[in-house]
Amino acid sequence: MANEHEEVKGASPHTVRGALYEEHLTLGASFERAEDTGLAYPSSYAGEEKLEHALEGAAIADLTGATYRLVSGAHPQELCEAAFCAKKLRVGQCAFEPALTGDGAITSVPLIARTGAHEYVLLDPSRRGAVVAGWLTFLSQVRSNGNAPYDGTTLEEASGMLAPVLVMGARANELLADYLPQGARALPARGAVESVTLDGHIPALIAGVPLDTAAGVASYVLLVPKAAARVMWRSLLSFTWVEPVGRSAVLQAWSKLPWSRALDSTDVVEISEQDLRTWGLLRHGNDFVGVRGIHE
Repeated sequence: MANEHEEVKGASPHTVRGALYEEHLTLGASFERAEDTGLAYPSSYAGEEKLEHALEGAAIADLTGATYRLVSGAHPQELCEAAFCAKKLRVGQCAFEPALTGDGAITSVPLIARTGAHEYVLLDPSRRGAVVAGWLTFLSQVRSNGNAPYDGTTLEEASGMLAPVLVMGARANELLADYLPQGARALPARGAVESVTLDGHIPALIAGVPLDTAAGVASYVLLVPKAAARVMWRSLLSFTWVEPVGRSAVLQAWSKLPWSRALDSTDVVEISEQDLRTWGLLRHGNDFVGVRGIHE
């Protein structure tokens, strides 16, 4: 898939437009810029509903500008299973996965989806997303005694491939079911990823967010081809009970996750082994980076 972005005219040469930039302009968005990619993203909209009100129907958020990587190539499974310490994902599964440094510190806890036998997607809207992406890139290039275990594995910024849209709210199931011939039965369960066709002609992936990020209501990540992103965005907003929300609201929703407060720190983040196990973020075994550090 092509990975194309447009530069914002008149702005910094490092500021980049995503697929939905013009849509956000029309909605009166205030923009910020991702430090690692330069992608402009809406932090909020003029007249934006409060999140708790938007969630009574459905809220949608463009996650362009979040840390978003495609991990593929020769050894993505081996790399991801070494880098992340929660579940070993099967194809069609997703989970929140901590990445530990060698001494057991937490880089971040991104959402990881295994979308193919040799393909993983990393998505992290938090302020620590660039940290975990940098750490994963470093691990992918590790060499020891002339051996490069992850040689041929690539990490690509994925916003120019499939546009990521977060859909959440009391009526999120109803909203997405309207685009599927089998209705709500075709929606993935929490922690699952499904390949679907929206409205009979738009190929897409839908991931069921594994834990509550929106006050107990359903949340999904919708990945749609860049060419169809604007059509899909407008279609979603044609429902009177669907509201667009910016990144500030996404972070507010993400703050419901039990580990979010710890990750707000700009210092080294350490979370106890017991807490990680309680939250389902630490598997048994010693086959991941940082295992000694987390046990100490």
